[in-house]
Amino acid sequence: MQIAEARKQRSLISLTPLIDVVFILLVFFMLVTDFARFSTVSLSVAQDESSVDTRQTSSIVQISSTGELRFDHEEIRFSQLTGHAKEKLSANKNHIFFIQPDDETHLQETVFVLDELVQLAPENISFLRDLAKDTP
Repeated sequence: MQIAEARKQRSLISLTPLIDVVFILLVFFMLVTDFARFSTVSLSVAQDESSVDTRQTSSIVQISSTGELRFDHEEIRFSQLTGHAKEKLSANKNHIFFIQPDDETHLQETVFVLDELVQLAPENISFLRDLAKDTP
């Protein structure tokens, strides 16, 4: 009499549900994790002359498409921007700075100018669009 040994079969573990669970956890943690803290600067955009208080003094910082700066119609270098702005603020602490980039100006050039002025007068900065080009 011969008795056959019962072979133990190994059960295979399916990895598909495990991978699904891992991806669900990955998506969950990506959605609830705050990777970076962004700070915002509130700016007002002057649309027309009626929205500007004429009792305050103001300066226009124009940025050309080639990156050249003009501060109150005087051509300056970027390194001189802070000095000119401090000079205006020392005369009047409510001095307003209007940033006016050209249509072809790179965004990064505008951000560089904005960063310099925000350090000095974060509440006194506005963007100015070219109204002469908007009129037919």
